[in-house]
Amino acid sequence: MGNRTAKPKGRYLNELIKKVPNMNFEEVLNTYEEFQAQSRGSGRLKQKDFIEVYKRAFQGNKGATALAESIFQSFDTDNSGYIDFEEFLVGLSLTEASLGGSDRETKLKKLKWAFNVYDKDRSGTIDKHEMRSIVRVVAELAPEDSFLRNGSAEDFADRLFNQVDANGDGDITFEEFRRAAEINETLIDLLLPAPAV
Repeated sequence: MGNRTAKPKGRYLNELIKKVPNMNFEEVLNTYEEFQAQSRGSGRLKQKDFIEVYKRAFQGNKGATALAESIFQSFDTDNSGYIDFEEFLVGLSLTEASLGGSDRETKLKKLKWAFNVYDKDRSGTIDKHEMRSIVRVVAELAPEDSFLRNGSAEDFADRLFNQVDANGDGDITFEEFRRAAEINETLIDLLLPAPAV
């Protein structure tokens, strides 16, 4: 425990690679070394450490904090308050997976992950406030010529929300989110930027 040089091996490594089909052996080991460095060899990241990593990746942009908090919650699948290497690896794999070339299972996992980023209160639905919150943060992180096209983040979020909320009940379910993403495959990539490293 806590040994920075120990690498995942044997059955554990094989299980990890099965969970991240879009990553190869070398990428898993490199990610492990990075994770160990970021976690100072503890094998798990606290939320504040995860946020610091994101802030550095986005060159200190203040919007990175809010996005990192939501992403941390989606990575922390066991709700322990920490992200272990497996949670980090699977989450990272999903953020890097392209919807276009992915198999159905990978697409579904990525959509579920993205849905969980928006569903900040973990209620199982996304309300208009949650949609506005994430769109505002993403717009702050996006380049000047972003998807907003000179409109406000709130206006964009409201239009998007109304488009995705198929039954008009004021909440977006995962099924509504999934259907909208299938119609517009760039939706998830557009609204969840990866840090430029």
